[in-house]
Amino acid sequence: MTKTYQNNEIDTSALAVPERVSVVMNEIVADLREGLMAMAVGTGLQVMHAMMEADVAAVAGQRGRHNPGRAAVRHGRGRGSVTLGGRRVPVERPRVRAVDGSGEVAVPAYELFSSTEVLGQMAMERMLGGLSSRRYRAGLEPVGQHVEQDATSTSKSAVSRKFVASTETALAELLAADLSTSGPCRDHGRRCALR
Repeated sequence: MTKTYQNNEIDTSALAVPERVSVVMNEIVADLREGLMAMAVGTGLQVMHAMMEADVAAVAGQRGRHNPGRAAVRHGRGRGSVTLGGRRVPVERPRVRAVDGSGEVAVPAYELFSSTEVLGQMAMERMLGGLSSRRYRAGLEPVGQHVEQDATSTSKSAVSRKFVASTETALAELLAADLSTSGPCRDHGRRCALR
């Protein structure tokens, strides 16, 4: 089932990037024991959470300060997931509601990181490179034990679904391409649709 937000372009100009980000050193030290990649992933997840909080503060104001001109209010937290190195990783995402009661307001950083488009691309690249869907998980980069144990979308059936969807999209784009406007082929000196 495809969700509508997955088909829309994400406006990254709306991201509120914090000027300063603090990271929890105890978590970094624990990740460092598993290697540099695990440390980078742990730090990246902390930065992602800081970016989401900055987006919330941009529309709802600073926590604990009354702002009568705000466009939205904080509405707790919810379960979500983001794409990380060819897998889905569960995260806790902030929720924001419009002041006028019209509904939930999107958090741009979460929308950017939760896109599943990268999963399909990675599955297609790896399978075209000869990696079977059964061995997909073995072809992923290490991200640390605590992230790996909660990761999803790496089963052979999930990878196969992503591969099929990606190839269907690529085939549809190829079939919809206008072949009459292509110029001469660089290799053969005649008209060629594929370059």
